[in-house]
Order: sequence, then C-alpha cells, then structure tokens
Amino acid sequence: MQKNKEQIESTLDGFDAGQMSRRGFLQRMSALGVSAMVANTVMLSPLGARKAFAAIGGAEERAWALAKEAAAKATKKSLTLLIPTGSIGNMTPYVDKWKSELGIDLIFIEEPDEVVHTKGMQEAVAKTGSYDVMMPTAMSYPDWIDSGVIYDLTDWVEKHDPEIFNPDYGVVFPANHHAQLYNGRVAGLLNDGDQITLLCRSDYIENSDKAKAFSDKFGYALSTPKTWSEYHDIASFMHDPANNFYGSLEYRSRYYVKWMFMQRLISKGRLYFDNEMNPTFNSEEGLAALEDMLKMNEFLHPDAFSFTWSSNYNAFGRGEGFMNICWPSGFKYSKAPSTGPATSGKIAATVMPADKLKDGTLLYAGMFCWGYGYAVSKYSANPELAYAYAQWMTSPTISMDAIPYLGGYSDPYRVNHMKQPSERMLDTYTAPYLDTLYNNMVNTVPDFCLPGGFEYQDALDKEIHACMTGEKKPQQALDDASRSFERITRRVGKEKVQKSWLALTKNLAEPIKKASGADKWG
Repeated sequence: MQKNKEQIESTLDGFDAGQMSRRGFLQRMSALGVSAMVANTVMLSPLGARKAFAAIGGAEERAWALAKEAAAKATKKSLTLLIPTGSIGNMTPYVDKWKSELGIDLIFIEEPDEVVHTKGMQEAVAKTGSYDVMMPTAMSYPDWIDSGVIYDLTDWVEKHDPEIFNPDYGVVFPANHHAQLYNGRVAGLLNDGDQITLLCRSDYIENSDKAKAFSDKFGYALSTPKTWSEYHDIASFMHDPANNFYGSLEYRSRYYVKWMFMQRLISKGRLYFDNEMNPTFNSEEGLAALEDMLKMNEFLHPDAFSFTWSSNYNAFGRGEGFMNICWPSGFKYSKAPSTGPATSGKIAATVMPADKLKDGTLLYAGMFCWGYGYAVSKYSANPELAYAYAQWMTSPTISMDAIPYLGGYSDPYRVNHMKQPSERMLDTYTAPYLDTLYNNMVNTVPDFCLPGGFEYQDALDKEIHACMTGEKKPQQALDDASRSFERITRRVGKEKVQKSWLALTKNLAEPIKKASGADKWG
C-alpha cells in the first residue's frame, strides 16, 4: 500500500475535486490495491474522500500490516478462535483471504453462548494455549483479565489504533467504554452491537380499521409505543390468541428475563447499585418494574417462558405477534424473506420505551446486553497475530462488510455503520432502523461488566424468573436477590467491585446519570 501512496492520494484528490465518476474512482482504487470496502466507504463519506481515507482505511491497513509481519515470523501457521454458536457466519467469508495472502488457517471452535465464559476461566487454570482469540461478552472481561487468561490490549491499541474512539468511525458512545474497557483499560474489541430495541408490525399500525378502534378506545393514535404504559395498551389491543397472534414476544425465560427487568428498572431512574455497592433494585422502582412485567404476562406469546433468541426470532418471523423486544439480529432475521416470511417489509422499529419520572420527564434507557468482542489469549503462540485479527475484523471497513451476512448475529456498533452505511448494510437493516439503533445506543446501560458479573446476573435472573412464574412474590424476589448481591460483593471484595462500578457508570448518558444520582458520584 505504501508504495502506491502518492497515486492513491492523487486519486482521492481527483475524486474530491469532481474530476472522476464514482465508477472510475472505484476502478482506480481497486487497481491501486485498495479494498472495495474502503473505497466504497470513503466515496460516500461527507468528510470528503481524502480525509475519510486517512481515518477509516487506517485501522484496516495497520492491522493488515501487523498481520503480515506476525504471520511471516509465526511458527504456528494458524489461529484458533473460541466463538459462540451462531456467530460464525460473520467470520467465514474471510477465511480464504487469511489463508491465501498470509498462509494462516483460521480454525473456529464453537461453544454455546453460556459456555464461552466458563471455557475462558478453565483456560486460566489449564493454560493449554488451545485458543488464540476468544470471543466473550463484555461481562467476561473483568474476570478474565483478573485471572490472567487474556491480554490487556491497551498498548497494542495505542500503537496500532483501531479507531474505537473516533467520533466519525468509532464505536458509538457509551458502548465504546462499557463494552470494551475494564477499569479504563482496553480488554477487548467489540464486534457485535448487542442492544435491544422494540419491533412492531407496521402493517397492523397502518390498518385504518385498527387505528380507529385503538384511538377510540385509548384516546391517542396507534403507533410504535413511546412509553411502557403505551406498550402495555398496544399489546393488550393487538393480543389475539384465538388466531395465534400475541401482543408481544418479550422474554420470560431463564437467562433472558433479567434483561427485561433491568431495562424497565433503568428507565425508572434506578441502576443496580449505589456508589457504595448497596443493591438498589429492591426499591419502589424495582417493585414497580416487576409489577409492570407481571401485568404484561397475559399478553405475551405462550412460549415467552421458554424462548431462546433463536426460537423468539423464528416465532416473530412466522407472524405470531405484534411486538418483539430483541437484538438487532432479530430485525435482520425478520426482514429477510427466508427467515421472516410473515414480517419481511412489515416492521416498524423504535427505541426502547421511556418511563415517566416523578418530575414528569421521560427517561429513555436501553440495555447493551451481551456485546461480543475479541480478546487475545495470554497463552496464544502468536498473540500479535491474534491481536491483528481482532483489529482487522473490527476495523470500520471490514466490520461494515462482515455484519450484513445473514449467517451470523453480529450487529452494527460503529458510528459509520449507522451514519454512513454501505449499500449492503442499508439493504440488511434499512436507513430508519439504523437511525433507531444509533438513537437507542446512546442511551444504553451495560450488563454487570464487573468482577463477579456472571454471579450477579445469575442471582438476579433466578429471582426475577421465580417472580414471573409465581414461585415468589415480587418483594421477596427482590429482597432475596439483594441478599445474594451482598454476599457476592463481600466474597469478591467491595473495593474491587466498587472501583469497576464507578468506572462503568462514569460514562453513562447524562440523563441516566442525573436520574440515578450517578452524576454526583465523582
């Protein structure tokens, strides 16, 4: 690339000056060895091609240069990746390139979502070197860093700059902090924009008879819900179990149900802890959130108590409900005719509903939950090559190309994915939904990305599920979860968890910090 630097810069200047067509620009850049992904992206950038190329192409080019250097001196000519089941479709399109141009075999080991964290912790003890790159959720980083199984990536990030904080091409704030950093250090590079949004059936909203009946009954126009109260109204109106059509498909199953609670809790202005690590969900707001969920149960799909992400997506795609709370891959699957035969072309999406605070303001809050990323094993034989893979795959250009593949569930997470999308990205997600993703993501709050995070989330999930199934009353479930949290904090160490919690909450959206009081935590 460097040997063509002057010719590339001349081509960029010529395009910015209007001296060549788009087709001619793409052909010329291709002839100079610039990937089609980079050329397409810089061509569409409002910054101008030269400025965009300097920014957006850099992360990919720097990663590839490092990969070439590391591959040339590697004695082991392969990279083994531990990945969650269902994600491989976003990675396989590049296997041939790594083999043919670098001589590196990419070997994928798939494990169920819930097993990946455990596999990493086992590797911390066994130190087998079985994995070079590992793909956990952001919740794994604290325990994996503390156990010494993965590298702190900060030095590599500073040297090779993956552009994760670039305002035009970086990961959207605040996920650029809470899905990649642990105590201010980079633990992993995000490759999946796992936030939850709300999908509705646009064909039902646009039905004039339904719109009139709804307006007559509730006194406001039928649309996507703006508040949790409207969400309940609309679900009750659309619920038609006699025709296998249900108000909503949100989750009540183990492992998933905690997120439904956490979402509602945060939109009422409460986080999970205060600044002294006292649990705060066994409160007036937590109780109200649980009662809201219980009221919704009669309007949910009957499989809500057993849904996994895949069975949920399939049910919505088959046309078995009006609304669905799901990850962006749910939109991708519902839009595609092959996986969403009843919903393709019939989806209206929106940010997660707000709740009304005591002062009358509406608080919009979303969940950034799961959020897979690439981490580098401390026991890798080729850690630099493994890092190069992580930066290359998550670069603004390669990630733009990788995400739209239907065979994987990776979703948009960089600013350019949503604000300067490629044609394939637009075809997969649509311009309105990409806007929704951006507007929702800026108000997201993370999982328990803390030391002991998996224990906290499991303790909460267990109690919320017990409440939803009638095994426990709401207050008892919240109090029991609170006691479990206190035990986990004592065992892990209050000071250690508190340091991580304060770092995590420092970068939340301002309305959420203000409503929860976190803006005064220092």
